[in-house]
Amino acid sequence: MANQRNRRAKHLVLFDLDGVLLDSRENMRRSWQKVCEEFGTKVSFEQYFNEIGRPFSAIMERLGLSERGGEIEATFRVASMDNFDVLKFYPHVPETLRQLEAAGLKMGIVTSKDQLRTNAILAMLPVTFSCVHAPDGKMRGKPAPDHLLMAMAQTGVDPIDTLYVGDMAADFEAAQRAGIDYAHAEWGYGRAPAGDCWKLSGMRDLLELIPAGKKREAS
Repeated sequence: MANQRNRRAKHLVLFDLDGVLLDSRENMRRSWQKVCEEFGTKVSFEQYFNEIGRPFSAIMERLGLSERGGEIEATFRVASMDNFDVLKFYPHVPETLRQLEAAGLKMGIVTSKDQLRTNAILAMLPVTFSCVHAPDGKMRGKPAPDHLLMAMAQTGVDPIDTLYVGDMAADFEAAQRAGIDYAHAEWGYGRAPAGDCWKLSGMRDLLELIPAGKKREAS
C-alpha cells in the first residue's frame, strides 16, 4: 500500500515501463540469449538484468561491451520484437490506467526502452499518454533527470504535483534529481530504495490518487 509521505494531489503520474507496467523479463532473457549466441559474450543474463533501467548504451559500457554495443543493441531489439508474444502487462494495469485517466490525471512514460518498441507496447493499452519519453540521443538517460524534467515542461506540471513510478535504483535517483516524489513498484525488478518514497504493493494502490483527481476537476 502507498505510504502517507505526501498526500498533495498529483496532477501528473509518470511511469517507467519494464518492471512497472510491463513484465518483460522472459522477453529480455530470450533476447540476451540471442546476443550471447551471436557475439559469444560470457556476460550472463543476470549481469545484464541487474543493469536495466539505464539506456542500453550505458549498460553496454558498464558491462565492458561498448566496443560492439551498437551491434549488440540491434540484435537485442530484433530478438525482442520476435518474442513480443511473451510480453504481458502486470495485473490490473489496463483498468487502473483507465481509472486514473478518468479521474483527470495526466499520465506519461519515461523509459529506457527504445521508441519503436515503446510505441508498439503502448498501442496495446486503452489510454492516451500526455507524453512518452524514450532515449533520443539528445538528452541524458536515467539516472539523469532530463526526461522527467522535459515531461513536466511539456505537460505544464510542477515537480511538487508530479509522481514517478519506477522499480530500479536509476528510477529513484532520477526522481530525486528531478525534485519529484517517487513511488516504488514492489512487484518490479529492483529493491525498494532506502530513501523516503511511496511503496506500492500493486497497481491498484495508485487509485488512492483518484479522489484527489476528482476533487480537482470539480474545483
